[in-house]
Amino acid sequence: MVLLAGNDIVTATKCHSIREENVATFRGSEYFCYDLSQNPIQSSSDEITLSFKTWQRNGLLLHTGKSADYVNLALKDGAVSLVINLGSGAFEAIVEPVNGKFNDNAWHDIKVTRNLRQVTISVDGILTTTGYTQEDYTMLGSDDFFYVGGSPSTADLPGSPVSNNFMESVMFGEMAMQLFCSNRKSFHSGPE
Repeated sequence: MVLLAGNDIVTATKCHSIREENVATFRGSEYFCYDLSQNPIQSSSDEITLSFKTWQRNGLLLHTGKSADYVNLALKDGAVSLVINLGSGAFEAIVEPVNGKFNDNAWHDIKVTRNLRQVTISVDGILTTTGYTQEDYTMLGSDDFFYVGGSPSTADLPGSPVSNNFMESVMFGEMAMQLFCSNRKSFHSGPE
């Protein structure tokens, strides 16, 4: 996964040995968490890329931010859901395949780009939705946590369309991620 936030590049690789080099497997009670309090995100343009595969219809892929300034990417009813709020109202997009759902246990690629208010989400390079965040706010600010694969309380995250954590595999992009492997990261594994 690669997250470009302004001039900062935040990317991820595995933090422990997993079958494929850049794949994390989640079982529903696990998630990655990165504390942004020492290095907050302040950006007017962002890019998020990741791949996933699952049989699960609903699950949080990633989230950062709180109250009215956040990004939430999830699988909802087998479709990809994106909610971005820069402080003046949420932009929401649902990307659905023409036939079937994305929870078919095949790999699917997601790319989200934002430049000021314009947001584009693409799944598998062909299904694309473009829109604009509301009002005049253009900056994403997050000094809270950056979650991947779930959170301690997914249903309570602002903008979250799902209540459960992700199950199955997320593949991260080619760039190395110091984010999750730094001393400010944590990998949480709850009871199964």
